Amino acid sequence: MTDICDTHAYWVRGSRYYREPRTLEIKAEQQRLYEQAQAVGAWEKSRRVPESERLTWYDTDFGSFVPKHITPEQLTARYNEITQNEANIMSEDIKLIRFVNSDGVELFKIPDGANIRVVYLPGDGRGIQTFPCKHLGSHHVRVNGNDYHIDEWASRMKAIGARYEPEVQLRGAEIVPISLGEEKFCTYNREDGNTCIGHISGEFGQSGNRFFSGWYNHTTRSEGDWTDTTPEFQAELQSAVYALRQDLLKNHDSMLTFCQSRPEAKLPDSDDHEHYGFKLETESRQYFIRCFAAATNHESRFIIYAYADKPAREQERTPVMEVLPGKDIDRSMFYQSNKDSLSVGYMRGDFGKGGGEFWHNWFDGGEGKNTPEFKAELQTVVELLRQDILKDLRSSQNYCYQHPEAQLLGDVHRYGFKLETESRNYFVRCTVLPNDYFYVFAYDKAAPVLEQEKPSVLKQIRDAENTPKPPRKSRALNKKKDGTEL
Repeated sequence: MTDICDTHAYWVRGSRYYREPRTLEIKAEQQRLYEQAQAVGAWEKSRRVPESERLTWYDTDFGSFVPKHITPEQLTARYNEITQNEANIMSEDIKLIRFVNSDGVELFKIPDGANIRVVYLPGDGRGIQTFPCKHLGSHHVRVNGNDYHIDEWASRMKAIGARYEPEVQLRGAEIVPISLGEEKFCTYNREDGNTCIGHISGEFGQSGNRFFSGWYNHTTRSEGDWTDTTPEFQAELQSAVYALRQDLLKNHDSMLTFCQSRPEAKLPDSDDHEHYGFKLETESRQYFIRCFAAATNHESRFIIYAYADKPAREQERTPVMEVLPGKDIDRSMFYQSNKDSLSVGYMRGDFGKGGGEFWHNWFDGGEGKNTPEFKAELQTVVELLRQDILKDLRSSQNYCYQHPEAQLLGDVHRYGFKLETESRNYFVRCTVLPNDYFYVFAYDKAAPVLEQEKPSVLKQIRDAENTPKPPRKSRALNKKKDGTEL
């Protein structure tokens, strides 16, 4: 067997240099081994495989995983084992055509049989043309009847100054921060009835300008519905990725800037890195993007979750009654009272330094009350409030000034409002002061006492008999000094 660290591989025994391959076949083999090493290395790292059992190690100079002194057969065997045994395996039925630039950086992918658009330089005479493409392998493509290695195609296009892009694109696609309650769509959702097809996991490499990604199914053949193999879905998925790569996922620096400029997209309960959630919507699907915005290139990564149908808002919208000023309401309802048996919890937030952001945190009240049904109702309530009362600082101030009767007694800077649903009451405490908090307190409505819960008459009599009676007062204490009674 040949050692993987021979001259035909990316990594050479005893030294770290890359020898230019003499044939495209050898270069394709190098690329295959490189991709396998990245997949195996990422799997070993995520599973915390002991160092003695790992087949790869991470080279900080190259910014990638490098095989140890093993054979190509050993690396391929481990790679196949991972892809076959993982619960969510990469689909082998998907045939995607990769297009790269002259530096080998991936630009986009299209499904087998799709078209690309080539834009020639002004004065070339050919203008803009569309060519059909056929998948010939991981590094070969047939464009308009001619066969190319993907690097050869990129070199030819660079030489004539032509630009190429997918024919099918999501024009005008908007990338927006996720809404409150949609955090669960930015993770591997195992809930019953979820419509997540699968996800794309990727990173930007050590340089921060590469683009490595892989597709993983959330369904199996036994379930019968492999939506990800349909050309229509793959065309839309790759169009969504291409749209994301124009801004959010262009490179590491672009992702970091995009996320930091939208603090309202920051996800709660993040680990060492800052996590942000975004979504991109089409006519029939939604794509939720989770960004791991680390300061260093090799630690940043992203995951794109594709949902077959737009995730429902937990059945129907919760009907919300009119927002009422809190003039005649107990003032204590607008302040923290987790000890109250009816308290579900409260949300605290602010509008940021500029007054146009939306930062918020949730604090549980009663144990076990933060149910999926309540989360869906709370999301509806918050979305209603964000239309005017909690839209931004200026809108909140204007709303409060328009309802002077809502001013809380003894506090000229804070106003209270009440919302009511079928099963709960929500008390909103607003502030007209900048850099101050607003609150939304949630309370269950008092449940009526059922007849079977009421104590019987006999039990009431026995309880009364067993209740200790206060000592009787002495008659001597009820007399005046002269002996007469009071």
